Amino acid sequence: MSAQPSPLNTIEGEAKLLQDLLSAERAGAKVAGDSLKQCNDDAQRKVLEQVHRGEVDSCKLVLSCLQHLGLEPNREVGAFYDKAMAIESLDERLPFIDRGQRWVIRKLKDYLPGCQDPVIRKELEQMLEIHEVNSLLAH
Repeated sequence: MSAQPSPLNTIEGEAKLLQDLLSAERAGAKVAGDSLKQCNDDAQRKVLEQVHRGEVDSCKLVLSCLQHLGLEPNREVGAFYDKAMAIESLDERLPFIDRGQRWVIRKLKDYLPGCQDPVIRKELEQMLEIHEVNSLLAH
């Protein structure tokens, strides 16, 4: 019994997903980097450093997928950045950052069962693992 393919598993859906993920990962990397500048707590610093590394690595993975498909990457930073940075307290911003991690996890879990391209599957499975680890760390 095979999983029902997601609308993300069309050429157009896949391209849009990858561009959306790239914008979101850029936003996440920027939020984590800018939040680190405000951080005075060692435990929060450790989480933010890990999230920042994961977001940067995820940008590279998505760029690799786009390159593999011959698609030009967008240059956008997702709306997540402004929403996250509007939350002044790091204690309140960290759970919001985790919501972003879980959004990516949901998107990837919707997409991956129907992914037929082994290159993209490998890259996005790695990205899923990064986000799952970082979401657990943020709790």
